[in-house]
Amino acid sequence: MPIAKWKIKGIVDDYDTCGCCGRRGLKRTVALMPLDADGNEDGTPEDVAYYGTSCAATALGWTQRKVTDTARAAQAEHNQRDNYARRMISIYAPVEFAPTRDKARVYYSRNHYRRATGVKASEEVAKLLAEARATLADTTTGPARPSRIEDFHRYLVIFTSDELIFLVQRVPEEETERQEQAAAAHRRADQIRGSIRVVAALDADSAHDVAYADELTREWNTKGWQAAHA
Repeated sequence: MPIAKWKIKGIVDDYDTCGCCGRRGLKRTVALMPLDADGNEDGTPEDVAYYGTSCAATALGWTQRKVTDTARAAQAEHNQRDNYARRMISIYAPVEFAPTRDKARVYYSRNHYRRATGVKASEEVAKLLAEARATLADTTTGPARPSRIEDFHRYLVIFTSDELIFLVQRVPEEETERQEQAAAAHRRADQIRGSIRVVAALDADSAHDVAYADELTREWNTKGWQAAHA
């Protein structure tokens, strides 16, 4: 059986022209990474071709339905990697230049099982951040995504009385809107006998992680936000 020459990496909205037949105005294209003779990826994002589903099906010898299903699955995996990367950056970027002791406490609070394994927290944090930033910088299926502390937004998190997250809201930029949001949030927290925290993160899902993190992680999260917006 011949080895495929392409691997589907996902679905792209930024390219509406098929790189094979030249057809324009497509709703989406499929990102195809070239493969070498052994079936391994053989290129960078700059080498990716963007084909319409019909041309992609011809190139792969598949049906259009299989191309579409595979592309959607690949894109879902891509999005999951992005989500994980945003979480890692939201947690660890604020402690990147923190004292070694604090960095270790933050890392081991989330990775208890690694405390007695000889793993160095500073090295692991640096590795996690490098991998996360590389993930968000990948342009295979779209432009690079925000990955800096300067890209963080503040989120207001309301907890129930048993410390479960009830609501996460992005804090508005405008002062009057912030005050209105805060007042409404306090009323709601009082109604459910809950509490409120404000954290900084790349997105709302990452804000969940930060809000649930230990006190030291949240302390450095606040410091990171303040330093980036001083």
